[in-house]
Amino acid sequence: MTTRRTPLMDISNNDVSSTPGATASRRKSGRAVKVPEKFVPDAPSTQQAPASAKRKRGEEDDENDASEIDEDEEEIEEEEESAAEEEVRAVKRKQPKKAKKPATKKPKVNGTAAHEEAPPVRLPARPKKAKRVAIADKDAEGLYADVYTSGLSSKDVAGQWVSRLQDDGPAAMVELVNFLLRSSGCTIEITRDDIDDVDNVAGKVGDLQEEYQAQNPTDYPLISKSKSSHAFRESLVTFFSDLLEALHETKIVYTEKALMENLHMWFSSLSTSTCRPFRHTTTVAALSLISSMCRVASEEIETAAKHQRQLVAAKKNKKPNKARLADFQSKVDANEEQKSILEEQIQMLYDAIYVHRYRDVDPKIRLDCCEALGDWIMTLSSVFYEGQYLRYMGWMMSDSHALMRQEVIKQLQAIMEKLETGLMRHFIERFRPRLVEIATRDAEPDVRAPAVELLESVRQAGMLEPDDIDVIGKLIFDSEPKVRKAVTPFFAESINDLYDAKVEELGGDEFLEEHLPIEDEEDFDTPRPEWIRLKCLAESLLSYDVQDVDDMPSQIEAADFLNVSGPESRFSLAAQALYEKVPAIKNWELLAGYLLFDHTSAAAGTDAEQELRESFKPAEKEELILLEVLNAVVKLGLSDAEEADKEKAKKKHARRDNHEAREAAARRLAGLIPGLLKKYGADPKTATVVLRLEHVLNLNIFQELRQDSTVYAKLLDEISAQFSSHADKGVLSEAGAALLHARGYEELEEVADNKVQTLWEDTTSILRKISKAGEITVRGTLSPKLLTELSHNLARLEQLASISSCVEALEAEAGKDSRQPIAILLDIIARGVYEDAHDEARENLEDEVVLSAIRTSMFYFMWKVRSFTEAANSGEEIADLEIDHLKEWQDVFVTNLVVTFSSRSTLDTARLVGAGTLLDLHVLFATLRPAKTSKGKNSQAEASNENAYLQSLVKEIDPTYQPELISIFDALEKQFAKKSKKKLEEPSDDEEPEDLESESEEEEDENSSEGARQAESLRTEQQLCEFSGKLVLAILAQVIDASGPPKGKLRSRIQRNRHRLGSNFKEVVAYLDEPKPKKKANKSKAQPAKKTSVLAKSTELVEEEEEEDDPFADVEPEEGTVEDLRRRELLDEEPEGGGEDNGEEEEEEGGGDDDDDDVMGD
Repeated sequence: MTTRRTPLMDISNNDVSSTPGATASRRKSGRAVKVPEKFVPDAPSTQQAPASAKRKRGEEDDENDASEIDEDEEEIEEEEESAAEEEVRAVKRKQPKKAKKPATKKPKVNGTAAHEEAPPVRLPARPKKAKRVAIADKDAEGLYADVYTSGLSSKDVAGQWVSRLQDDGPAAMVELVNFLLRSSGCTIEITRDDIDDVDNVAGKVGDLQEEYQAQNPTDYPLISKSKSSHAFRESLVTFFSDLLEALHETKIVYTEKALMENLHMWFSSLSTSTCRPFRHTTTVAALSLISSMCRVASEEIETAAKHQRQLVAAKKNKKPNKARLADFQSKVDANEEQKSILEEQIQMLYDAIYVHRYRDVDPKIRLDCCEALGDWIMTLSSVFYEGQYLRYMGWMMSDSHALMRQEVIKQLQAIMEKLETGLMRHFIERFRPRLVEIATRDAEPDVRAPAVELLESVRQAGMLEPDDIDVIGKLIFDSEPKVRKAVTPFFAESINDLYDAKVEELGGDEFLEEHLPIEDEEDFDTPRPEWIRLKCLAESLLSYDVQDVDDMPSQIEAADFLNVSGPESRFSLAAQALYEKVPAIKNWELLAGYLLFDHTSAAAGTDAEQELRESFKPAEKEELILLEVLNAVVKLGLSDAEEADKEKAKKKHARRDNHEAREAAARRLAGLIPGLLKKYGADPKTATVVLRLEHVLNLNIFQELRQDSTVYAKLLDEISAQFSSHADKGVLSEAGAALLHARGYEELEEVADNKVQTLWEDTTSILRKISKAGEITVRGTLSPKLLTELSHNLARLEQLASISSCVEALEAEAGKDSRQPIAILLDIIARGVYEDAHDEARENLEDEVVLSAIRTSMFYFMWKVRSFTEAANSGEEIADLEIDHLKEWQDVFVTNLVVTFSSRSTLDTARLVGAGTLLDLHVLFATLRPAKTSKGKNSQAEASNENAYLQSLVKEIDPTYQPELISIFDALEKQFAKKSKKKLEEPSDDEEPEDLESESEEEEDENSSEGARQAESLRTEQQLCEFSGKLVLAILAQVIDASGPPKGKLRSRIQRNRHRLGSNFKEVVAYLDEPKPKKKANKSKAQPAKKTSVLAKSTELVEEEEEEDDPFADVEPEEGTVEDLRRRELLDEEPEGGGEDNGEEEEEEGGGDDDDDDVMGD
């Protein structure tokens, strides 16, 4: 349905008879023709015709458009054409003709074709009409209606009021005060007697406020959330500003002191009222008056200075004109007198209103005061740019309202940019600690970011201490991106200062030009001055990283020193922020050349040259930081190239050039990574960072250019070498991701597969050798060296199994005497049986071996089940012998898992992983069940017969294991409840009583910090939710708690504390609720209310155009809230086993509606 929109311009008067002469009908000659008056019929009795007989669109007689021209008018125009115009046309015909433009289709106006000779209509430049404000008071009249609804400009309204003031001052004052009251939302008015009774102003305001508050007002225009609230405020402020201008032009502000004092008295009384609408509205009006006074006073100062210069110049003449001198002198005196009166008026309003309202209880009023003070300081700096006024800015920086602090920072930044900063020195010295505190510790990032920018301006003015510079520099590691972006110029300037200091020590720029000449800009392998800047960057980042940051809670967490195991470290995030501000790191090839350079080689030369080499030689930790920086800038550089390629996609040549540049950059990066791996591959931390560079490469380039595949093959050789020589999880993970990345491209898949196959052969061969060297099934039988080698080899096997199928490699047989790798892995799991030992390091290593074997074996079963599933789906026959082997290995795996986790009493990693893997294994084989279909019973029976032997792999967990699993769940529940200080539900009568644990760990919890306790609580919650999720999946897969006497007990036990252990645990347990069909939402109640509110809209201008809800309607609580749960009686404990209530709650909490098989299919 099409709705009416407000047109962009008002064309109600845009017709021939009402437009000025400039818009009258024109001929080809361009001469305006006066249109004859048209006959206008008599207007109806209810609406008299205007004197000018204008025709408007939208009236009853709008059949003929205003732009149409009758044939009679055309004839009159032709007769009035003069000979002079013919001469003008003759001159124009002699001029060269312009190239013809393609003909455009003539538009039709109101269904009538436009005249061929009529040029396009151009509206004349008219002053914009004042905006009308939609107000709720339809009975508004007087000054209130003039300001908000009349459409007149505020200057005209102010001028009219000043005229009434000159005629009858008290009546005009009554009108102004009533206007203020009505703008506050109060319809009570004062009388002339109240204006005359000057001594009773405060009493009258008290009476007004009592009477108004008796009406229980809840809203007033200034804080209304309606669409017109902004226009209302703008109209109010503009009116009082123009009012002061009018009083200044008529000199009333200088001559009528009694009037101004009366005005001040009313403003002061209303602004100190306990009624917030009165106080807020009057404060906004008074601040607008003061701002206008400041502008007028500033103009008076400029005018007085101009007249003073003229007076001085006139006095310098040899024969000065006395009359002229007297005129200049009188003007100077008059301006000075007016300025002094204005300053006196400003000070009176300032003392009466601002001094009290800047600390008002309402933050909106405080915000208006702060914004106004900043405006006054910049407008009338001769008065307000002093310490006695600036101190208010300092005090307001401690405001509890975040927007208030943000506004103060904004105003101070504007003052630092536009005014003389020298006058701010005393203020900065006094409030610098507070500024630094806001920048580093404020709770709101929107406040800290501008505070950092302000401190950058303070630093440029030379008012920041060196200690403060270091504190602010640490914000480059801040967790908020906007704060890091704000501190980037500050940090870049610190690097420049450090660079300048180093260059000065070496001998200046001339020394660098002599000893570090740049002969080739593309040669990044030779030293250059930018290397010193890179050294300064690394030093700064390292110094900020190792310093104590306890007083800066917003820093990015760094659990261990230089922990780069995650994808984005604090150094890479800092480099991303510095990318645009530090040119030295923007060129990643320059940074790579600096890192590849051999800084340890001894170079013959003078002492100055040795000192120069030492100035840019990086330390070991600094190299790691710069490698992180290289990762970030390479990613940004290549992404910028891709964006530029997209922008130039329409230009063929530009697109080709940019694509070639990207190819060249990728080839150079692929050539640099092997060199970086050779230099930094020995350390797992640096190797991890260098391997991450491969992920940025666009391998399509090597796929398209087959001749460059050798470059990438060399890179894969280095990656494979790193994989074989390291056991660090970070290195193995990054190397595995690089191999997986290469396998995703068809042309490179063969090369990558060959590398992976070689790695499989090497690792399985080492595993066989270790199995022959000692007893692998018994804990503590291998030597430390052999056990370490086994741990490293199993870590590589685990990583390989996660990126490629391990079935063929682990089932391969090397000979009669050698065993299959999968059998060796399953035997290693038996080493998990716990034995008391005093060597903690060896025990940890033994557990690592067992955990790697468990994970690798689980990957094997996952790949095997996947191959069975694919074979069954494609109709291939699966050999019974192959199923028998898998069943045998399945039983061994289950047995060794059970003995591993059942031999341990604490919640260590081996116990949790072993129990969780047991559940995952049975859920995995449950996916081999045939999915339910809708083709009928016969088809399901045939599928069941075909996969009958395969279904023998699907087994239910032995009921004897269930008590052990429940004990682990109990321990996890108690652990999390203790760490998070939650109370558990008491067991029911038919359940076993729980053992009470000793409180020996309470002392340790009390001694730990708040952050450590919170981290421990999150860790225990994660363990609980992970294990609970595995139990829930096993129940849904019907591999546990599905048959026998204990059926349903595990489900009931898990659901016992679902409402007591947090929302995450509650969401996990919610999947146990039986699905219930969703009910259609009943919208019959809401629909009539909406129609009623729409029909209740008024077409009057003064009505609010917003739909308001019925306050007496019976509104239903929001779904999922406490009220909704209480109304539905879901807050009480639910019966065991679930029921209808569980189904309803599951529907609310987003639980799955699919059946058990569908869940397992996922």
